[in-house]
Amino acid sequence: MQGLLRWLASLKGIEVDPAEELQLELAAWPTGGLALLVLLGFIAAAVMVCSVYRRDAQGLTQGRRWFLAALRCFAVIAAITILLEPNLVAVKREERPGHAIMLLDVSQSMGHKDAYRREAVRPLADAWRELGIADPVMATRLDLAKALISHDDHALTRSLSSGNAAMLYSFSSAVEPLPLAVAATVDSPEGSPQQEENQQRAELSSIDPKGQYSNIGGAVRAAIERSRQAAIAAVVILSDGRRNVGPQGPEIARLLGQRKVPHTLILGIGDPSETQTIEVTRAEAPDKVFQGEPFRVRAHLASQGYRSMAVVARLLRMPRDGGEGTVVATKQDLVIGGDQPEAMVEFNRITSNDAGAFTYRVEIEPPEGEPLKPLRHGKEVFVEVLDQKTRVLLVAGGPSHEYRFVVNALKRDKTIELSCWLQSADADFPQDGNQSIDALPIDQKEMDEFDVLIHMDPNPEKLNAEFSELAAKHVVENGAGLWWICGDKFTLNALRSSASTRALASLLPIVPDMETADRDIYDLARAFPKAWPPELTSEGAAHPATRLLESKDENVIRWQQVPGVHFAFPVLRTKPAAQELVSHGNPQQSLPSGPMPLIVTQFVGAGRVLFVGTDEVYRWRPLFPDDYNRYWVKGIRYLYQGRLNAGNTRLRVFLDEETIELGETVKVMVDAKDAEYQPYMGDAIELRAERDGQELPSVQLQSITAIPGRFEAYWRPEDPGMYRLTPPPDFGGSAATSLRVQPAATEKEGPINKEELASIAAVSGGELFETPQDLLAALERVPSMTTIDVFRTPYAIWDTWVTIMLILLALTTEWWLRKRHNLL
Repeated sequence: MQGLLRWLASLKGIEVDPAEELQLELAAWPTGGLALLVLLGFIAAAVMVCSVYRRDAQGLTQGRRWFLAALRCFAVIAAITILLEPNLVAVKREERPGHAIMLLDVSQSMGHKDAYRREAVRPLADAWRELGIADPVMATRLDLAKALISHDDHALTRSLSSGNAAMLYSFSSAVEPLPLAVAATVDSPEGSPQQEENQQRAELSSIDPKGQYSNIGGAVRAAIERSRQAAIAAVVILSDGRRNVGPQGPEIARLLGQRKVPHTLILGIGDPSETQTIEVTRAEAPDKVFQGEPFRVRAHLASQGYRSMAVVARLLRMPRDGGEGTVVATKQDLVIGGDQPEAMVEFNRITSNDAGAFTYRVEIEPPEGEPLKPLRHGKEVFVEVLDQKTRVLLVAGGPSHEYRFVVNALKRDKTIELSCWLQSADADFPQDGNQSIDALPIDQKEMDEFDVLIHMDPNPEKLNAEFSELAAKHVVENGAGLWWICGDKFTLNALRSSASTRALASLLPIVPDMETADRDIYDLARAFPKAWPPELTSEGAAHPATRLLESKDENVIRWQQVPGVHFAFPVLRTKPAAQELVSHGNPQQSLPSGPMPLIVTQFVGAGRVLFVGTDEVYRWRPLFPDDYNRYWVKGIRYLYQGRLNAGNTRLRVFLDEETIELGETVKVMVDAKDAEYQPYMGDAIELRAERDGQELPSVQLQSITAIPGRFEAYWRPEDPGMYRLTPPPDFGGSAATSLRVQPAATEKEGPINKEELASIAAVSGGELFETPQDLLAALERVPSMTTIDVFRTPYAIWDTWVTIMLILLALTTEWWLRKRHNLL
């Protein structure tokens, strides 16, 4: 029959795939009772034709009567058949496999090593030993999951792919396909392509627990969405349940129920009992000290699950090129645990006879049985040892509130030597500061004594152009810092192109909006009707000049809490190489590109410039006195870095953050000049990278067309530690910069969260297993959800001249025979 149908198809010019099956169908054939009537009509037409010829053709032989009747029946039945539209139908059947999904947690908490000390969890540790883990205590949770996946020639993968397509993913904050090859389920001759596919196995060596977040719900939703065209036979989740973002367990279960997943199989990886750990939670030390000056390093310790015990703490100074540190001090018999889960250790009267930036590390010896983890059992602090104090020259137009408060704050700081020049003071008025001056510097030698210049609403009428040019040269060539603070009295005139301060104003990272300033400051009002809160930009959240608190999240919250400003100098735009750190949301002063800049910084030559559009930071002091002092000291230290790094004025390396969490990216920027001190016009610059003294692949920075001499790249370090980026030696001098990468704060170590996993397993068909063997046994119950999709392609064979000619031929032949036999 197939041969006849394919012959008909070839007559019609229909190309049929060998894998397709042909069927003959009547497209207009009715259904139900109407179909029976059509069939009865066929029979009735045949009976009527036969009865007519039996009555009218009695003079003919029986054979001739039957021949004429057959011609008439053929014509009638053919006509009726054409009305029923006969078609050739090509039927193609495709197999659509069901999907079996596996989700593997690769967040940082999966790098935790469990103790398995409690008697109740010893069977769990033994279960992992049966899978080939010699010592579960020394294996991370991800190591256990890898052992499960690869156990027994990848039995887990083979079970998932038996009757379904295995969809294998890793997840943390997002879902990524695992580098796994699904094993074939058919037996094949040795050496055949199918047999080679059978030999493909999981490549798990590149999978590391580095995810910053653990979003189980988001992973389930994304995986199900990717399988939306297939029936899902099962979802297998391998996780410790320490979800910190995304939907909670009941919401995940509801999602699985809506998708009608018949089997949700969950295995908690890790020790569910209370974790026994001791760790150094944080270490504290002053940012800057002087040679020979005693300072204190303090560390906070925390324990969990231990009885009271004594531990040993050490303070080490780490070498700059990596390697083992030198023990500076030791504390014996430090008691912690039991009723005292937290403790603090202090190392007092620490001194350094060498100047420079040093890393001090506080370490503790963990109790027996707890594996040593450098990131848990130690913390580092960075101390810059100065051979002299930071000399600051503060020039102020008048004794504003800001001036009076900042003078008192800086005079109390032991690392700053302050000299003030109050322009409104009488000639015989003793100037403020702990290093009083009688006059402003008049030559380069006197100017060179100062590291940072603060101009607070300066009065240009009482500053000569020679001083401004001398100060500008000191910034550009010698690396001094310039801090320009706007006020509502003198700044407008100080920023005019004809002012004596134009040399300093030209270094600012902004273009002032003089037209708006002329109108708003003098013609309308000097202050806003209400205070507008400062708003940190993404760059300002982690910038050292605006980092009031060490934690980036806490720093953002603190900037949201500080009082707003009633006055801010209007800005037309920021300059191309500037970094906008803080803005304010007054809609009357907003720019087309967004809010009005309030704090902006920029590198100028060897120095750094910081622009602040308001002199109302003093309003913080009653509410946040420590943050107020920290704001000024950090700003001065940031500007002072240019003075410290002035040995290389041709190249500068800087980061948008100095401390990041593992999994985050950092923006690396370089400003480079050629031998003639013109912007370097190369296509790229390569920075040498190293972590804790170990050399890493270099970081490639690409040129930024809009900013000549600027090179940028986004870089994501792969491990926690202290990183150092060093430029090529072609540019001379030392311009290296450091970056600290610490584990994600939200990915805390601890026991597995069985409650979270149990709430997900509460869905219909959900199961939470205690051991990996239980999970492997349950996979045998996963049904095949493979379905057969049928695709039908009809080809009409009735609408052709051949069928019409056959009917006409039959009718013509019958008419001719009837006429010959006088039957008309």
